[in-house]
Order: sequence, then C-alpha cells, then structure tokens
Amino acid sequence: MPLRPFTLVPVAAFALAVLAGCTFSIGQNQAPLTVPPEDIEKAAASALEHQTGVRPDIDCGQDPIPVEVDGVVTCLLVDPVAGLEFNTVITFDTVEGDKYSFDIKVADVPNNVTQPTAAPGASVPVTDIEGLAIRALTPTLDFVPEVTCDATEVEIVVGNTVNCSYDSPNGTVKVVVTITQFDGSNYSIRVD
Repeated sequence: MPLRPFTLVPVAAFALAVLAGCTFSIGQNQAPLTVPPEDIEKAAASALEHQTGVRPDIDCGQDPIPVEVDGVVTCLLVDPVAGLEFNTVITFDTVEGDKYSFDIKVADVPNNVTQPTAAPGASVPVTDIEGLAIRALTPTLDFVPEVTCDATEVEIVVGNTVNCSYDSPNGTVKVVVTITQFDGSNYSIRVD
C-alpha cells in the first residue's frame, strides 16, 4: 500500500487527507533500547495534536518497541469522526543519547472503506452522510473538513438533499449534499 505523509489542521476532523510529514522529539532519563508502545502512541498523538489541534487514536500493539535509527514500527491510526482506520508507519530518524525523533507517514487509503449501503426506502444516520461528505471534499481542499449536517437521519432517495457546513480557514462554508444514485442497496452523493 503506498504511503504518504499525514497532516491534520486545527479545525478539521480526521479523514482521508494525508498531506505532510510530522517529526517529534522526546527526551528520556536514559536512552532506552526499547520503549512501551504506549510511549510511542502518546508521543505520536501529541505531536499530531500539537501540529493540528486534533488528537488521533493510535495503536502500536502490545510489544515493546526498539528505538534505533531507521527503525520502523507500523501502527493503526483511527479517524475519530468517520471511524476510518489507516496503517501508520513510524520511522525513527535520530537517536541521540536520551532523545529520539521519528517521522509519521499514513497510508493513502483507509483499511476499512465501506460502500455506502441502505435498504430500499431506508434512512441512514446523518453521520454516514457527513463521513461521505468529508471523503468527497477532502481531495479538493488543503485540509480535512469537519462536516456537520442539519439532520439526524437522511432518507436515501435520489434527489434528496441535506444542508451541511464545515469550517474553513476563511470561515464557515455551507454545502448541500445530494443523493445522486441508489440501486436498491448502494448509494452515491454529490456535494455542492
């Protein structure tokens, strides 16, 4: 799976945008040969939160992690808004005495992308529509928007619309999400 650097922005939720790298340094009393995975998870989450204002959920497993130059550990980053899971590769780029730094790269495509589905005449939670809108908008923006819609459920009928918005660096942007296709189980949207 191709990897690219990962960046979030302060007012954004996690989603599919993977834009730039992140480096973080941490000091310890002693230069450890291995560290508990929780230390790396917390350090990586803190670095991303410091950079973006959004704290991700990161899981690096249960085994102690060796800290050495060019050492690599693969972790799982979970998007707290859309629930998408991304493989995340952490590479240690410097280890000097009791300090080390690493680079974080997140996969381009989430591990758990699902096809939007609904039964004929069904409604879906608005969070499903918000997640799809985030995925639709992210490639056209320089950040991952946090989309909120004016509904609790959306009936899946071609032509049905829901008013939504997201905060951008220039203020609130209003958009309309339209159900464009529905084949009886899968549906598509358009964001205008």
